[in-house]
Amino acid sequence: MRILGRPSGKQAILPRSSGKPGKRRNGNRASAPSVFLHAAARGKGSQSKASRKGQQALRRTKIYNQGYKRGYEDGVRQGKNSFGAVFDGVSIVIPTYNQRDYVLKCVSSIEKHTPAPYEIIVVDNGSQDGTADALGRIGGMVRVAALDGNRGFAGGVNHGLMMAKGRHIVVLNNDTLVTPGWLDNMMACLQSQADIGVVGPVTNYIGGEQQIEVPYDDVSEMWAFAANYNKPDASKYRLTDRLVGFCWLFSRELFERVGYLDEGYAIGNFEDEDWIVRAKLAGYKLAVAGDAFIHHFGSVSIKAVGEQKLAAVNKENEQFYERKWGDPHALIAEAARMSKEAPASFDARERQPFRRSSDFYPEGSFLTDVNGDAYYLSGGCRRKLHIPVPQGISPVRLAKPDLLGIPVGNAIDSSMQIQGRASESGQSSAHLLQGSSAEWPEGSVVAANEAPQIWYQISGGKRRKYASAYAAECWGVYPYAVIRVPYEKLHALEEGWPIIAPPKLLGCQL
Repeated sequence: MRILGRPSGKQAILPRSSGKPGKRRNGNRASAPSVFLHAAARGKGSQSKASRKGQQALRRTKIYNQGYKRGYEDGVRQGKNSFGAVFDGVSIVIPTYNQRDYVLKCVSSIEKHTPAPYEIIVVDNGSQDGTADALGRIGGMVRVAALDGNRGFAGGVNHGLMMAKGRHIVVLNNDTLVTPGWLDNMMACLQSQADIGVVGPVTNYIGGEQQIEVPYDDVSEMWAFAANYNKPDASKYRLTDRLVGFCWLFSRELFERVGYLDEGYAIGNFEDEDWIVRAKLAGYKLAVAGDAFIHHFGSVSIKAVGEQKLAAVNKENEQFYERKWGDPHALIAEAARMSKEAPASFDARERQPFRRSSDFYPEGSFLTDVNGDAYYLSGGCRRKLHIPVPQGISPVRLAKPDLLGIPVGNAIDSSMQIQGRASESGQSSAHLLQGSSAEWPEGSVVAANEAPQIWYQISGGKRRKYASAYAAECWGVYPYAVIRVPYEKLHALEEGWPIIAPPKLLGCQL
């Protein structure tokens, strides 16, 4: 992967020569080679001028090299100090693949119609049409990540999110043209209500309620329409249940709570639906800024895949989505109800208006990060393992935002500190016990005799429902590890947050 961009620093200015001849010290000319002295005597002084010029060039070179070294070292030091720092601006993330002309037009429209401060992060998914080199020549506010291969829409967006430094983030398709006032109007919509988390614009070409009728047939006619349409008008804001991922605006805080896109969706489609489900589970609302119009050419990169292959990809992604979420609408409604009721048994962290994806991960899980460090999730805290992971268990890898969002607990130095016992068939297991629910060990996975296909984890005296069999499988639970229990006893327990599957992350740096 290459990071491209034009350096913004000024060229070093070299000092002018004084033109004065070198002074003698103790009868010798300072640092002048003897060959120049002999030549000067024969050439009536002509070579002495060459000698002085040579010395001046050497001094200039030395000064330049010293300045360059100091500048480089200072740049490295500032880079280390500013790594991970957030600036009060917007990071605009654009994934692209073999669509050089479209993405160049998109970037140009941003530069013309977006007030500072902002940065543009283009993630090139291994294009073969010179996209990365063309973008690298732009410089300025454009940063380019040239990946070695095509990681799809989710992978490209995730890499851009990792690079983003803005306090707010825009995810934008490469086949769009932004228009005057687009970002200001979307930002006003985002800030109009405290629980609005993600905002999208309206456009000429998209599915769902974000598409509007437009009077133009040619892009050249679009600019006049957009300039007139994008007059700030809060009456055009509206809440919605769905926002297509061709253009999203959200805060860094939301990103840190919701996390990266799931890279289990091949090429593109349904990864945006997946991410929106997680944003809604976290307690955020979605809104359409009806006074912000951008032009969308329409699924250019996806269409380039070919109609037959695209149909197969869509079908596969849809099946994955359904297998992962089951009934996401019921899941979201249940989480919203629980949050609104906020029973006294929920601790202060659980009663917050917004949640994190990690709040929906099961107790007693073994986790790992990009560095290979292992953790144990206990009592809502991540506890670093200073002992080997129990035999037969494969820790679930989480992204940095997910891990950092989990409070830090005391490290684990002994296997005795791990509740229950590890199982070769899963993350955790429990003894099959009969009797009251109080006898079910912490972390037990149970199902009612009358509904064996619906699984729950016993956690903190509550029953937490797995969103799907896939979610349970991701956390190392398999059918033969599920305990059958009486329906009445199971449903006598208070309900806790549901358990969802973590996103698949194929990027090694996330």
